[in-house]
Amino acid sequence: MKKFFVSILIILFSNTLYADVNVNNCDNIKKKSEKLSCLTKLKAKALKENSTEKAKIIQKKLSNFHKFNQKNVKKTEESVANTGKKIGKKITETDKQIKEKSKKALNLLKDKIKKKE
Repeated sequence: MKKFFVSILIILFSNTLYADVNVNNCDNIKKKSEKLSCLTKLKAKALKENSTEKAKIIQKKLSNFHKFNQKNVKKTEESVANTGKKIGKKITETDKQIKEKSKKALNLLKDKIKKKE
């Protein structure tokens, strides 16, 4: 009876070690959204087949993919912020120029009205 249980355990463990999940299946995909989807599906398949080692490998790939995307998002956010700052500076400069010119025009009008009186 013990031999029977031992043989069943060996079969179960050997079956999970050789799960039918190719961890390099998604490496050749160029489009980022498709690659993310593929890696997620592979991880789900590996977990479904109780292959924790392959799931860990796929999780490393997913985390590297997320780190790469976070760097790009951070760069984009910084460039958007810098562009916003530049636009804000230009707006304040333009406002100052408009106010100065309107003051000059108002002063000229006041001077002309005083001269006519």
